[in-house]
Amino acid sequence: MYKIEVIGMERKIFIIVLIIISLILLSSLNFSSALIQNNNQKNFNPTPITPQVLGYSIKNQSSSLIMGSNGSVYIYTAVDGGGVSISGENFNVVNSVTDGNLVTAAVTGYSSSNNGSYNSNGAAFYAIGGISIGSTSGINTNIPIYNFSFSNGNYGANHANGTFTVSSSGSLVIIVAAGSTNTNPIITGNFSMKNLDELNSTISIIQDEAVLNQGTYSVSVNMTNNGTNLNGCSVILEVYVIGKSVFYPPQKYPITFTENGLSQGTTWSVTLDNNTLSSSSNSITFNEYNGTYLFNVQSTDGLNPYPSSGSVTVKGSPINISINFLPPATYVVTFYQEGLPPNYKWWVTIDNVTKNASSSGSISFDLMNGSYEYSVGVQKGYTASPSNGTFTVSGSSNTISILFSPMHYVLKVIEKGLPSGFQWYITLNGNEYSSSNSTIIISLLNGNYTINFPSFQGYKPQKTGVVIKIDNSNDTVYIYYNFISPSNISPFDSPDIMLIASIVLLLLLGFFVSITLRGGKNEL
Repeated sequence: MYKIEVIGMERKIFIIVLIIISLILLSSLNFSSALIQNNNQKNFNPTPITPQVLGYSIKNQSSSLIMGSNGSVYIYTAVDGGGVSISGENFNVVNSVTDGNLVTAAVTGYSSSNNGSYNSNGAAFYAIGGISIGSTSGINTNIPIYNFSFSNGNYGANHANGTFTVSSSGSLVIIVAAGSTNTNPIITGNFSMKNLDELNSTISIIQDEAVLNQGTYSVSVNMTNNGTNLNGCSVILEVYVIGKSVFYPPQKYPITFTENGLSQGTTWSVTLDNNTLSSSSNSITFNEYNGTYLFNVQSTDGLNPYPSSGSVTVKGSPINISINFLPPATYVVTFYQEGLPPNYKWWVTIDNVTKNASSSGSISFDLMNGSYEYSVGVQKGYTASPSNGTFTVSGSSNTISILFSPMHYVLKVIEKGLPSGFQWYITLNGNEYSSSNSTIIISLLNGNYTINFPSFQGYKPQKTGVVIKIDNSNDTVYIYYNFISPSNISPFDSPDIMLIASIVLLLLLGFFVSITLRGGKNEL
């Protein structure tokens, strides 16, 4: 009985130990989860704190201003502008007055953009000022901000004043005054303030700050120290009361790229701000803070991504981007010919691909952007100009003209038997060609030709003529002359004798015709 009770007690102790270990492990897991959820958040303070001025600037003779700090609220003030606009979200114009010159004030709620700009409408003098407000410990998308506007729209106004209320102690107060003056404006009040910066020129913008407790306060601005506005301009005085806030550590949001068009299992890559991720699935996900990021997608398996690059802005929510992989775009390059007879074949070769056409057709290639070399071929009998070359395809179609010209071939007529230096000649299709050496050279196109060989005094050709055909090649004809001794010379072998004999015969024929016509009355 005692042994049984001891064994039961041991079991109870063992169960209790298991429960304690389980609780410790569970706590550890929860703690690790909390660490993961609060990555880079070890300095997170859940207690509301007074916002800070993170940055400020004034630009003279400028109609836009980008604040470089990562604030949660941006305040802009413009003078001589046609209005002020901010490219981010939650923009609100809080005051605008004019008489002579225009003065405009604007503020954003939480914004991932920080660009103030306006249209100066061609004004001779203009300026813009900006302040970034937030906390170095994090961000707040909904900082409480209250605006009090005091303005003087009279021509030549030189001052503005009013009272404002701070409902929560430890609030940040921003005081901005603007107008047109030639001397130093002064902001005064029943509280201490710190000057951030100011512009004192033909345009004046003053930006001050203070941290105040709950209460009512008065503030005023005198644009000139002698009470006179030299440029005749409206005056604006803006007070922004910004309450304490909890600034949360920056949160990351997923940016998911989803591809379409790749074969299943194909690896592809995306680069986001110098960080490259690859995947063989159809999606790639980055986790980023609010802000604007550049991305680039690489070509894969001969397919090009669309879009291949761009920018994406994270603004407190997930982002999804579709990437379509498509075959590279092609453009038509067409070769046209001129000069070939009907049914004559020609061809063009690009990157070891040859396409043929008849004389009446053109040759086309579908090519991607890039540089290419080409060569042109043709049947025998013609030459191409140009016969080769290079071209570049750059986002549009292209045409290339090829001029074909008939090819000339060399005919050589070589004599044998005539004395050295003898001037001899032949006739080819009625045209005479001569030489004082043994060879006559003639340039010919394809075709049939008749060559006649005359006799010369003392020399007679073995043949008087020949018909040749030039067919895409050079040709050579030999003609042999035999020497004729004086005893064997026939009058018919001498062109001069033949000419004289012909003249004599013509004279005799004319004489007899004349006698016949006169009736034979006269005798010889």
